[in-house]
Amino acid sequence: MRKLYFPLFLGVASMAGATINFYYNNAGYDIGGPASVVVYSSEELEGAEWLLMKASEGGSYSVGRGNFGAGTNPDNWVASGKYYTIELPASTEEGTYLLSTTEGGAPWGDVIPTNSGEFDIAPNNLAGKTLGLVLNYFYNDRSLATEHTSVPLYNGSAYIDVHGGWRDASGDYGTYLSHLSYANYMNPQQIPLTVWALAHAHEHIPQAVETATDKAEFAVDESLWGADFLIRMLNPDGYFYMTVFNEWGNGSWNICAFTGSGGNMSSNYQTAFREGGGMAIAALARVSMLGKDGAYTSQQYINAAKWAFDHLDTMQTLGGDCAYCDDKKENIIDDYTALMAATELSIATGLSKYMTAARKRAEHLIGRLSDEGYFWSDNDKTRPFYHASDAGLPVVALLRYIEMENNIAYEPCPPEANCINPGEVLMKKAAEAVKKHLDWMISVTDRQNNPFGYAKQVVKTGGKIQTNFFIPHDNETGYWFQGESARQGSLASAAIYASKMLDYADSAKAFQYAADQLDWILGKNPYGVSMMKGVGTKNPPVYQGYSSTTFKGGIANGITGKNMDGSGITWDNVSDIASQLRSLGESDASWQTWRWEEQWLPHATWYLMALATRYDEHPTKVIFPTSSSSSQVGNSSSSSQTGGSSSSSAGNTDVSSSSGNSDTDIEDIEDIDEKSSSSRSRGGKKTDGVYQIASVAGFSVLQSGNTLQVTFANPDQRKFHLMDVHGRVVMNTVLSNASNTVQLSTLPKGVYLVHVQGFAPKRIVVK
Repeated sequence: MRKLYFPLFLGVASMAGATINFYYNNAGYDIGGPASVVVYSSEELEGAEWLLMKASEGGSYSVGRGNFGAGTNPDNWVASGKYYTIELPASTEEGTYLLSTTEGGAPWGDVIPTNSGEFDIAPNNLAGKTLGLVLNYFYNDRSLATEHTSVPLYNGSAYIDVHGGWRDASGDYGTYLSHLSYANYMNPQQIPLTVWALAHAHEHIPQAVETATDKAEFAVDESLWGADFLIRMLNPDGYFYMTVFNEWGNGSWNICAFTGSGGNMSSNYQTAFREGGGMAIAALARVSMLGKDGAYTSQQYINAAKWAFDHLDTMQTLGGDCAYCDDKKENIIDDYTALMAATELSIATGLSKYMTAARKRAEHLIGRLSDEGYFWSDNDKTRPFYHASDAGLPVVALLRYIEMENNIAYEPCPPEANCINPGEVLMKKAAEAVKKHLDWMISVTDRQNNPFGYAKQVVKTGGKIQTNFFIPHDNETGYWFQGESARQGSLASAAIYASKMLDYADSAKAFQYAADQLDWILGKNPYGVSMMKGVGTKNPPVYQGYSSTTFKGGIANGITGKNMDGSGITWDNVSDIASQLRSLGESDASWQTWRWEEQWLPHATWYLMALATRYDEHPTKVIFPTSSSSSQVGNSSSSSQTGGSSSSSAGNTDVSSSSGNSDTDIEDIEDIDEKSSSSRSRGGKKTDGVYQIASVAGFSVLQSGNTLQVTFANPDQRKFHLMDVHGRVVMNTVLSNASNTVQLSTLPKGVYLVHVQGFAPKRIVVK
């Protein structure tokens, strides 16, 4: 192509009353990945030509061209003019680029062209530019070890050391498992989700983390820091405390729950599954599989998780009563957080009771899927599920459950046997539910009429169900709405996680959908603001709350709807929503800019998860069985689907658990619920350096250093698999003797799952 050179006139142009703006990801794009730029013009641009220019020392030269398609104005975001989307070719080579066009499509040479700012296209560009920033954000956002070492229970006499974790927001030094519980449908997952996501990042992008931080164990150290906090927040009765709060700087610190914009504190601080308890259990179980110790040991992490699960499991009923919930009944958030808890415990321990609990929760969550493809929040199916931070978590929970089932070595089911492996059946049913929801996510967003690709959602406002870009302001909290950077990160995570794991048919659309969400966060939005501090030249102002600490890598709340029902659009403008605030009983004072400007922990957490799925070095690829059992999808009853698999749980013995008592010292958690040494599934009983991993009638597995001894009372040929934490089979053989020795010395250090045909999986650590 002939090279056309132009001088650089960057940014926004306004000529003869016309305006052209360019919006793009300020961090740039990955080579070969989805890359798009949105152009706003106050004059019609359809049919006009644009040029893709490659920057060079002598200026810039044209390397590609195209014509603008039809413009759109979604939800009347601008008073006049339209937005146009330019899709950059996937074949674009590495380099620094800009886009150029002319006012109203005037002929080149007749007018000075209008150019965008420069953006990079490079391999793994987003990871290289932002992963280190967001990881360092977590470290810098730590709640200091000297903070919260003696905090009273609200309306109580006890003072408790609950230091650690991360400060919730740039304007809030409190540490939360969750909040907004009084609204029942709005609970965000806060510190526990961060702990879980950091452990996930260590497992799935370890090389990227090491490159970004020069420390291979960076994500491990951060996840241990958070896990230690969760242990401190665990009451001896088996529940977690909800928040450490000081009325946003207006009062003294208390362990409490709180309601409304006034931060009215109460002693309702016991967490249900949805109130942070489920994700805290999941986080502790997952961190235990790292095989590392923080202030507590990996044994204490898993025991605390089991203890808390067994307690919460007695305090609420699947789809029914919930003692700690404000409205005393379960909803979808209980399902997906309890599913995460049971799944991680099943993976970490191999105990069939957790596998069974996970299957029940997965079945119940799948049952909330509407015919259209969105989820219902309530049991009566009158309120659609929409969430300002965790909209992708139901999908992530189902995918992690599928990974659990995928780790189980099922016996083949010959067609003539007409048998059913319930885990296989439900795994496929879960995958179909995920794909149906992903289909809906992409279709409802309707990118053809939505130039930025901002994820749309179904909400209930004014008694009506409708499709929105942003959550309505008239929601159950009575005051809480803010930008949805976390929601976007969660949906990007869910889309890529599902597409890679399940071989999604429209993977290109899923990758585009995910890219659009992260692009919006990093500047490809109607205000051209990069919500991540340290990326781009236009970041949100520092929020002036009672504290004003912002960090590079931290992500601001973001853009909101303008009107009470969530329609319209606004950014950092209290006057736009002043009348609404007054109608909600709120002040329209300048501090209300927190809704847009404030950095919040879940935003960074979900952004990290989005990177971990995008750059996954160890993705799980599920190959669904083709046996006769697979054809039974959707025809099995709940009772058959929640039972243990005949091949994976036969011979497994679970030991009744103790939920602890008020006299137990959290510091002394060693072996809470495995009182019988003959049936320990983690760590086991140690005698002269030998660990008994499993012992049931006729079968035992003992670990001595780097040697496994597998013994059967009735020898027979049994398949033996050893899998790493990513689900990859690293050893596969057949055991045919009464006593079998398996050498582990060639394996890298880490956590593995032992699968022996006919018995539940068992966890071992190779040191």
